[in-house]
Order: sequence, then C-alpha cells, then structure tokens
Amino acid sequence: MIRTIRNIHQSFSHFWKRKNPFSFSESQQLQLASDLIPFGIWEYDLLSGFITWNQPMYQLFGVQPHEFDHTLSAFKDIIHPEDRSGVEDVIHHAIHCPNQQKSIIFRIQGPNQLVKHIRGNIKLLYNHKKEPIKLTGVCIDITRQKSIEVQLKKERDKAELYLDSVEAMVVVLNKDASIRLINQAGCKITGYEEKDLFSKDWYEVFAPIETRQEAKAAFLKIINGEAVYLEYYEREILTKSGELRCIAWRNRLLYNEQNNIIGVLATGIDITAKVQAEKESEDMRKMYKDIFENSVSPMLICDSYLRYKDVNPAACELLGYSREELLKMHVWQLTRPDMQMSTMMLWSDFIATKHQTGTIELYKKDGTKLIVEYQATSEFTPGMHFCSLMDITDKKTAERKLMSQNEKLRKIAWLQSHEVRKPLANILGLLSLMESQKTHTEHGYVFQYLKQSSDELDQIIRNIIEKTKAVDA
Repeated sequence: MIRTIRNIHQSFSHFWKRKNPFSFSESQQLQLASDLIPFGIWEYDLLSGFITWNQPMYQLFGVQPHEFDHTLSAFKDIIHPEDRSGVEDVIHHAIHCPNQQKSIIFRIQGPNQLVKHIRGNIKLLYNHKKEPIKLTGVCIDITRQKSIEVQLKKERDKAELYLDSVEAMVVVLNKDASIRLINQAGCKITGYEEKDLFSKDWYEVFAPIETRQEAKAAFLKIINGEAVYLEYYEREILTKSGELRCIAWRNRLLYNEQNNIIGVLATGIDITAKVQAEKESEDMRKMYKDIFENSVSPMLICDSYLRYKDVNPAACELLGYSREELLKMHVWQLTRPDMQMSTMMLWSDFIATKHQTGTIELYKKDGTKLIVEYQATSEFTPGMHFCSLMDITDKKTAERKLMSQNEKLRKIAWLQSHEVRKPLANILGLLSLMESQKTHTEHGYVFQYLKQSSDELDQIIRNIIEKTKAVDA
C-alpha cells in the first residue's frame, strides 16, 4: 500500500511539474494523492508544536475535529498504551536522523475500545535554508491485513503443530532435490536437526552411496516430466549415525499457479522394524516348513471344517495316500464309517480343551488298520489345527501277544498249583504216615531220598506260583 501511495505521489508530482508552472509542496502533493486513495495525512510543526490532519485522518482515528486539540500529547493519548513509547522513539529518531524516511506499525484505541492497526511513514521537511521545520507523514489502516496475517500465522502454527505431532516423516523437496522442509519426526528418524538439513541435497545426505546417482536421476526425470512418479514405494535411507532405515513413502507433486512442477511433498513411515519382523517371520516360517517337511513323525494340519490343508511326507508314507489325495479328504475319512460320530465328539472336546492326546484307529488307503497315538493342538494359527501321529500298531500287537502268553502262563500256574500239586500232596501225606508208623526202617535210605525229592518238587511248584502272582500284579 505504501508503495502504491508513493507511486501516486510521484505521478502527481511529475504531472503538476509538466502541466502547471507553479510547484506544489510535498504536503500538497500528498493531499492530492489522498483524494484518490483515502489515507491519513498529518503534519507536525516543530516550532509551534501544532499538528494538522486531513479529513481521512480524523476518520481513521475515530475522532471529530473539535475533539482533537492538535497537540502531540493529544495524538499520543489515542495511541495504544503499549505502543506509545515505540512511536515516541520513531518521532525522536526522525528528528535527529534527517534524510531518512521512518516507518512504524502501531495500534490505536478508538471509541468502544475498538483497536485498529496503523502503518505510518514519517519524513522530516526543511525550509529554503535547509532548516528542519516539519514532520509529515501518512497513516493507513492495516487492521484487516493484520487480522489476515494473524490468522495466517495461526494456521501456519497449527500446520507446524500438526507436522511436528504426527509420527510420519514429512519432507518437502525443491526441483533440484534440495530440502525445503522437514518435520520433527523426520529429524528424530534421521538424527539430524532441521537447521542442518535446510537447502541440503536430499540424495547426497540420505541416499546410500550405491543407489545415490540412480535415485536422484529418477527424481529429476519425474520433476522434468520425463517419467511417471510413484505415489508409494519403499526405500532405505542413511541416518546420521550410519544406520539404514527402511521408509515407506507416499509422494505428491507440488505445482505453482502456472501448473508447473515446483517440488515434491513426501510423507514417510519408518517400517524398519516391520520389515525386520517380516524377514524374521519368513525365516522362522521357512525353518518350521523345513522341520515339517523333513520330520520322521507324521504331521497333519486341518482347518475348522475338518479338511486337511497340509500334510508332510511322513504322513503320506504312513497312510498310503498322496499329498494331493489327503488334501481332498476330511478327518473322519481315515476312520471307520461307524466311528464318524465319535470322531466328531472327540473334535468338539479338542476345540474346547485346545490340546488333546490319545489313541485312535486309522485305516490306510489299502484298508490296513493302524493304531496311532496322536497329539493335537488347536488354533496354532487362526483357523488351523495341528496333529502329529505315532504308529503303535506293532507295539499294540506285541502287547496283545504278551498278554496272550501271560494268560497261558497263568493257566500253567493254575494247573501246577492245583493239578500237579494234588498228587504231590498225596505222596507227601503217605510219606508222613510211613514215617510216623516207622514202616520204612527196612529201606530207610530209599525213604529219605523219596521224601527229599518230594520236598524239592513242592518248593519248585511254590516258586512257580509266586512268580505267576508277580506277573499278574
């Protein structure tokens, strides 16, 4: 506005010098200019101390001519108390530092406590003897402009607060890849301070040396319209400490009013931990896959609909089915048809308890019956259930054989304890009778041998009975 006034002032000055043989004073020229653009004009006579205002000045300051006594003191009373000392300093400086136009912004407090913001220019005038005689100047109401500036500052502060409060890294690059802006999150991630990065080449600072030239060349092609920019991509940056961080970027091109590209706005999320976790998860998944595939224990995975979703080679070998065949089957299809209901009941218990062990009969593809011990875990991953098997068919067969042998032993023991021992008991009874009647004197040594053998046989039978009892226990 001041520049506009000055231009109008100069235009009137040149105009009147060309068209009018009489020269106008500077204050007269300002008065003419104010007729087109209303602004306050004032003069302060240094000798009389009298202040002269034009009509717009009264309107600007919200007073009537009869209410203003045209003194410097009255003028200061209108100025906002907090700005009076500043205005006094500018007036003092204008008087004692001639040949310099002074400017100031101050507030006035008008009727109803209404505050206006005023921009003023002050200049010292001289007489023909080069003696200072007046201070003159202009005043313009910039309240609306100031209000806009305050609002813009609030919006800017709010934007900066948003930028600094978000966890995302926000970067603005110029066309030459120099850094125009980086927020606090960006500084925290990279380890730099904002002042250290301003106007620095992004790629020289952050791009790993092995990809630096290629990355910057791609950026310049996008800026020059020679390539299509990617709205999303993931790329590593080099931090101040030399650490590589993986950033997920989302970009937007910035345009000026002529629709020309002037830079790039990029927001980035540090996904280093996520990428590392995914890599570790992938490594772990591969390790478990290797264990699953190479384990000698048969392993099966099924979903909540009891459909097999994965089986290892050991399970295929045990059951006689190919992997493709098993993946088309349900759990109950490996059991007897009459066991489907009991299998479903086992499944319900399994889901409720999360873990289950037991023994079950399964049937191979060729119809051979298997007896297996199983260990099952539900929801080892969402919707998936794991089961490992151990073939105990031979063990169960051996157990049945052993039980059969034990039964035979028990029968033999019973036979010995009842059938064999009965005649032995008779013999022992007769020997006892003969001994009591002394009928054995003629063949005493034969009698002794017979009794001794009978006692030994009795003891052997007793030992067999005791061992049979131990087996039953």
